[in-house]
This record gives sequence, C-alpha cells and structure tokens, in this order.
Amino acid sequence: MTKTGKRITLVLVSVVVWKFVYYLFKLTGIKINIENGVNLLIAFGTIGMTLIIVYIEIIKSWVQKPEIKIEFKDKDPYCRHEKEKEKEKEKEKEKGPGPYWCHFVVVNNGGSQADDCEAVLEKIWDLKKDEEWESWIPVNLKWSTEKFFRRKYYKTIYPGGRRYFCDIGRVNKKTDGKPDNNNKFAFELSGTFISQDTFLKPSSYEIQISVYSKNAAKVTKKFRIDWCGGWKGTRKEMQKRLKIKIKRCCRIWKSGRKGKNEE
Repeated sequence: MTKTGKRITLVLVSVVVWKFVYYLFKLTGIKINIENGVNLLIAFGTIGMTLIIVYIEIIKSWVQKPEIKIEFKDKDPYCRHEKEKEKEKEKEKEKGPGPYWCHFVVVNNGGSQADDCEAVLEKIWDLKKDEEWESWIPVNLKWSTEKFFRRKYYKTIYPGGRRYFCDIGRVNKKTDGKPDNNNKFAFELSGTFISQDTFLKPSSYEIQISVYSKNAAKVTKKFRIDWCGGWKGTRKEMQKRLKIKIKRCCRIWKSGRKGKNEE
C-alpha cells in the first residue's frame, strides 16, 4: 500500500470511528467536548489504521505467495531426441538424432517468485522385485541447459506461466567400445555418490522426485518408468521402449508402506 493510500485509509477510518464514538456517547447520554473528541479520534484512528495495515499485509502475503507445480507428459517436448551436430568447414551441420532425453516441467502458479528451487531424486523402487532401493541416497537432478557453476543446484522460478525444464534422464546411442551404453536409462544428476549407480537397467521402476524451495511449499511426484532397453532414432519407437508417466493412485508395498496419492 502506498503512502497516499495509507493516508486516505487513515482519514476514512478516523471518520468512521469518530461517527461511531459520537453516536455511542449520544445514545448513552455522555457529553464530550471538542478536546476529548479529538483525542478519541486520534486514538481510535491510529488503532484502526494499524489493524487494517497488518490485515492487508497478511492477506497480500497469502495471495501473492509462490505455488510451484510439477508437470509431465510422455510426448514432445518432455521426451525428445537431442539433435546431434558436427562442424563442416566451420559450419554446423545436423548429424541426426542423438540421445533420447526425458524432462519434467516446473511452473509457478502463484503471485511471486519461488527462490532457490532444487529438484531431488529421493527414492527408487523396483516394481518387479516389489522393493525399494534402500541404499539410495537422495541427489539433485540437473536443470535443463544449466552448466556446472556455483549455484547449479538452484533455480529461481518466476510466476507468469513460464515453464522450467528439469532433466530426469537420457538413453544414449550405442557407441564403439561401449556395447551396453544404449541399454541404460541414465539419470541426469548435478552430482552423485561413487557408491551408487546412476542408471536403470531394463525393467519397471517407480521413482519419487521432490522440488524444494526457500519460500514455497515442497511438491512431490512419483513417476513410473517401464524400460525395455535399446536406443531408437524416432520418438514413436522410443515410446514403445521407454514409457514414463506420473503416478495417480496409491500403491501398497509388501513392506507395508502405502504410496501417497499425489494428485
């Protein structure tokens, strides 16, 4: 609220309070002089204005708070091939489809920016074995197009409908010297631990991803990944080999852990 708005509000509140006090004293038969009336006007006006300002600031912070959301669909641009390029006579030329990438999107539907957002791959479950990777240590996923620098884990998510992509993982093309390279779904991480794998072998899995923020509520989603291995050069073929979707229902594990309904 501007200074002018506060002054106008103070005047209006003062008038209302003065009228209220005047008629109250009139009904009770109490007589007041001008000096007492002015003092009462100032006192009640100050109290009223303070209460209004506090109330407005509370409502403003509630209405304008950031509200982040995770979105994903198994289609372009969430899942797509990287376009490989090569230099030919100092000019870039498209070489063909490269690694197949999978991303999710974070949007801010609130009224202010969400600061220091980080995406964390928290848990992994093997659906065929019906068990959790107990030894998995949560690690940060990499924001798409971000390079490695001091604040690589964090992202400011602004409101207004802009979509911020975050990498889940990729399937690489088969390369010489690495015969099983295209049989791994490799997570795209900002950092990792040497003691744990950073890829999934062909099977069915469920993963849990959370986005944390300095000033917004945490949002969590579970993804089901059905992966049968093998890189292909078209998205239609890759969607047959790699299927990813957001979980929408509860799942009860042998361990007694009940999956939380995320939507």
